Amino acid sequence: MSLIPGPHSANDFNLEFLQTNIGLLMGTLALLGAWLLLQLLSRHGRNMGSQLAAALRRPVLIGFGVSLYASWIIHQLNKDLRLGLLVQAEVNRISTTLVIASITWAVMNVGQTVLMSASMKRWIQIKDQQDESMLINVMSRLYTISVLLIATAALMVNFGVPSGAIATMLGGAGIGFSFATQQISQNFLSGFMLFFNRPFREGDWINANNLEGTVEKIGWYYTRIRTFDRRPLYIPNSVFAINPIENPGEMYNRRIFANIGLRYEDLSKIGNITQEVRTYLEQHPDIDQNQSIVVSFNEWDSSSINMMVYCFTKTTIWKDWLEIQQAIFLEIAGIVQRSGADFAFNCTTLYPAPNANADTLIKSLNQGKPAS
Repeated sequence: MSLIPGPHSANDFNLEFLQTNIGLLMGTLALLGAWLLLQLLSRHGRNMGSQLAAALRRPVLIGFGVSLYASWIIHQLNKDLRLGLLVQAEVNRISTTLVIASITWAVMNVGQTVLMSASMKRWIQIKDQQDESMLINVMSRLYTISVLLIATAALMVNFGVPSGAIATMLGGAGIGFSFATQQISQNFLSGFMLFFNRPFREGDWINANNLEGTVEKIGWYYTRIRTFDRRPLYIPNSVFAINPIENPGEMYNRRIFANIGLRYEDLSKIGNITQEVRTYLEQHPDIDQNQSIVVSFNEWDSSSINMMVYCFTKTTIWKDWLEIQQAIFLEIAGIVQRSGADFAFNCTTLYPAPNANADTLIKSLNQGKPAS
């Protein structure tokens, strides 16, 4: 039986060379050279160069150093104990695993450094700091997930798992995970929708499916709003995907709309009243003259004739709008009273027949009979 080892790949020869004393010496010199180069870049390089050097320093020195010396020590133990080729193959596999872990660490550090750099912020060109930090956070998470998936696949290949089995397992795991975390995934994807569509931002007052308040934080799973009674309300992001969202903070004006009831006996005066109120609103400094201003007699009600007042304020601040609306309503009340008219009450008025006297009418009502 031949004792000549079987064929080896180029990676096996490279790993076995690094596990020798000469390979250890050359690897150590290479690490020292890398350390000197990274030190020079971190101290004398420009902003991006120094940041990348700082990001690579630990993965290169610690990660590759541990890989180099650990594989050398295990190889020497195997050599002294003469455990055979199978153990040597395991040593090579462990060395490859350490190298993959070191490369993954370095790639993740470099990616995160680039994403957090000023160059990336200039490239995405988003003025709003909250939107900018949210987008960078999204990119950072996607990048981390992608690197970890690739590293996991590489490790599985290193441990001898066939590529087809890896693809099948990852696909099945993805399907099972998606069913198991359907609600979580829906909220997470809705969080992406909130970022890219931006129907509202932190600080906006919103109303979604009668859930109303001021947005305090937009998270990946839920959004926290503060209700008007100052209570925190945590809303799953999927609510915003299936319900209309009202964002009063995005409106350009606030509307004043009222139906003012006058008495039927003021029918002859309502034309002058509407004209005077319309002139007053058209000259009001807080009313937006570019929007519709409508003052009109528009309804015959059961106990009143109604005048519609419809206009828009320039301000969108709720408190200021209330003060403007109050001043306008008080002025309208003054116009109505100065014209000799008055406001109608919700009541029923009885008018006697032309030929009936009051005594006959009262007697008929008391007896429950129609007046003759």
